[in-house]
Amino acid sequence: MIGPVGAHVFHQKFGNGNVTAVDGNKLTIHFDKAGEKRVVDSFVERV
Repeated sequence: MIGPVGAHVFHQKFGNGNVTAVDGNKLTIHFDKAGEKRVVDSFVERV
């Protein structure tokens, strides 16, 4: 699991971001350059 809220993560396409909400395995992440996106936790890695 990636969480918790506030965790710093990296996505191959969207870059770096911070987790703003967790709903099961779906994360709402505010990315530095791409804005807010919902992604499945397996597509991001914690940094």
